[in-house]
Amino acid sequence: MKDLKVEKIIKDGTKNIIGYELNTGSIIDNEQAVFMIKKGELGNVKIICDEKGKEKIQGIGFNIENLPEVK
Repeated sequence: MKDLKVEKIIKDGTKNIIGYELNTGSIIDNEQAVFMIKKGELGNVKIICDEKGKEKIQGIGFNIENLPEVK
């Protein structure tokens, strides 16, 4: 069921990624993305932990920072 993919990113005023747009047009936040990965629903990203131990997502075979930004 890994048909869902992250296609765009949403950044806040300080350029931190705070959300994602999926290939279906749905908008999700980081917490939802981590949950969906754990359920096997997102196919092009994986979970990593940042320096503070917080779970976030990373592209598989691509830099998620290079995705287009939702305007």
